[in-house]
Amino acid sequence: MEFNQQNYPAIKAAYLARQHVEFEIPIDATAFAGGSAPANWTAYPPCILPPEDYARLLVYAENDAKGRLTALEIIVHLYGGRVLYKDMGSGGVGVMVTWPAAQ
Repeated sequence: MEFNQQNYPAIKAAYLARQHVEFEIPIDATAFAGGSAPANWTAYPPCILPPEDYARLLVYAENDAKGRLTALEIIVHLYGGRVLYKDMGSGGVGVMVTWPAAQ
């Protein structure tokens, strides 16, 4: 699934419901812009911030693809999930949101 305005509501609904979701986003909208994404699925934690700073980021984050991805990363992290990345070739980065198994 492509990370775009049309698919974003379904992607957002999935991660807010703590469901596994995978999508592809242009590398320019990721932290890998100007470089390369990992060849294998790799988790990267967000930066360490106090909760009030995460809230500030979320207020301004959803204006473009990069901002929506930042919001997704922060929310998934705060809910206890993981975000993994993988080079998909052709300038795209695969993003996978996973959640720990229910105990």
